[in-house]
Amino acid sequence: MAKKASLILVLPLLIFISCSRFVSTEPIEKDCEYLKTLLPEASIDFSLAVDDGLDMDEFLNLVRKTYKIGSAHKFRHSKIDDNGINSVAFANAITWSIKNYLPRKDGHISVIADDTGFYPFCRQRFFVSDVFFEKIGDEYFVTHSSEKGISEGMKYTGDKKNIVQTFSEGKIKYRYIFFSEFLPNDKVNINLNDKNIKISVRENELYPRKGKDIWYEEEDDVLTVVIKTFKPRLEKNIEDYEKTVEEICSFINNYSTVVFDFRDNNGGFNSYFRPILATMIFGQLNSNNERFEEKNIRLDERNLLLGDYLSAGEKELLTKTVSSRAIADGNMMSNHYLEHKDERYFVSKEPEEKLDFSTRAFKGKIFVITNSYTVSAAESALAAMKYYFPDNVIHLGSKTAGMLDFGGSYVYVLPDSKVRLNLCYVDNTGNPILAPENGWRGDTEGFYPDFWFFADTENDIKKFIKEMK
Repeated sequence: MAKKASLILVLPLLIFISCSRFVSTEPIEKDCEYLKTLLPEASIDFSLAVDDGLDMDEFLNLVRKTYKIGSAHKFRHSKIDDNGINSVAFANAITWSIKNYLPRKDGHISVIADDTGFYPFCRQRFFVSDVFFEKIGDEYFVTHSSEKGISEGMKYTGDKKNIVQTFSEGKIKYRYIFFSEFLPNDKVNINLNDKNIKISVRENELYPRKGKDIWYEEEDDVLTVVIKTFKPRLEKNIEDYEKTVEEICSFINNYSTVVFDFRDNNGGFNSYFRPILATMIFGQLNSNNERFEEKNIRLDERNLLLGDYLSAGEKELLTKTVSSRAIADGNMMSNHYLEHKDERYFVSKEPEEKLDFSTRAFKGKIFVITNSYTVSAAESALAAMKYYFPDNVIHLGSKTAGMLDFGGSYVYVLPDSKVRLNLCYVDNTGNPILAPENGWRGDTEGFYPDFWFFADTENDIKKFIKEMK
């Protein structure tokens, strides 16, 4: 009977494997050859990995093998297009191969076919429990929990990374959260008194505030600035955005407490935030109402020089592929390429003209609120504030997405399958604002807040700010 049961289990697997033998990779060969050139020429992490020994032929063989399996399986009910390509299975094969071959995580990389997006390096998610602790010395002891088998006074004996500091009911508390890329199918283990106990966890993400791309309000002498993006799209939106930034710059240093709310901020260009940061560092800037290439505000040279400081240590990939894509997007990367065309990589340095960072115009408290959908340029803005105002900034909310080790992304389209790849040409890991001592944990993990707040404790944020300001 056991042999019969084993045969029943093995037969579908044998049929599945044998079916993949009849899937041809010939329709994707042109795109594979294109990938062999494109990835090292358009993606700095691929370029550096090839320098370190990554074999593109081995990489593409894994793409072909994975594509055959996925296409035979009719991955996610995908279909064959007019070129004989299952584009969704092909996008999945590229994604899987990137995940297996790239040595460093790049949160910006995405591979898209039709309306299906794949991400080789998924952001770290968190799931909240109802187990709370008090901290005595370096140890944590349960104060209350609704979970069976857990009682007051039990000692936490697991990984302390999972105990986070929060604030509710007017006092500091500690709470157990579970980190994973995926929602757990069942209960998870928490280790108490050296024993694993099953508990329930759930998503409990802070919701964003509604409103325009950027807006502000004043209440009880606290200025709150809500910024939902650093890439306004429409011309009118850009004009309104710039006007609002100018208004904020004109009075921000008059406040002793400022709150920046970056929840669900989808990133963009940190130059949209830089005038605010420059004003808080150097004081009121001289506005000449000129616009430069990216249509961002130009508030005297200190603002522009600060941009050079904020990009110090970044490594750019300078190739014709990147330059051509930049020209298509209408930016000035082409001029930069021509200045350094004999270099494959260009590392940004601090400007020769030095700025005076010995004092700060803004003297008060800075609170920054984030959630797991705070990405890229918004993470950069948080990093810069933590770097230049280390004694002023208190980070609230939940962890950020972790999409900052790489930047400067462009989308490239494969000729036959029309699969789209979002690839980065800038490596930010040499930038001092991303040093571990500044709190950065790397792509997919991002920044962890000083105090975690969740959907069920959101009303405590204002109380916390009032108590701490």
